[in-house]
Amino acid sequence: MSAVPELAAVLDQVVGLVDSVGEREWSAPTPCEEWDVRAVVGHLLDVQQRFLANLTAQPVRTRPDVGENAQLLVNAFAEEGALERLVPDRLGEITGLTLLKILMMEHLAHGWDLGQALGRPPVFDEEVVERTLDFVERMSPKVPPALRRFDEPQPVAPNAPAIDRLAARLGRKVPA
Repeated sequence: MSAVPELAAVLDQVVGLVDSVGEREWSAPTPCEEWDVRAVVGHLLDVQQRFLANLTAQPVRTRPDVGENAQLLVNAFAEEGALERLVPDRLGEITGLTLLKILMMEHLAHGWDLGQALGRPPVFDEEVVERTLDFVERMSPKVPPALRRFDEPQPVAPNAPAIDRLAARLGRKVPA
């Protein structure tokens, strides 16, 4: 499977989880200690809109729907040359493929957060998560400390599912 269909599959899982949030669940705490479910979803909306603007060089247009944003992102990344294009990011100019991988990491991490908060963990492809974990391991040393957004890595069993190892690598306390 190539990067764009993999991203689409991850986004589908997260969109399904967001769509399943009940009225009383929006204020549920998440493993992101300062954010409840509503704040995590708000962060995902912000990330989606910002990345779409960076990739397409178009101004951000507010779309308060994670699913609509997800489809726009998949379409934009699927355009010819999008993965090779240099795009602006807080890390500097990066390729569209690197932007896609960062977006994947964001959705995997925050999908895990939402799944923990709601008691409905999404089912992500283990190989996709493994590749994302490898990407995080390779990229983390290159990110200046002032730009790091995740907490220090937490302990996790080496044989834990890839999504739990990714969550722990990004500072989440993974239940035993």
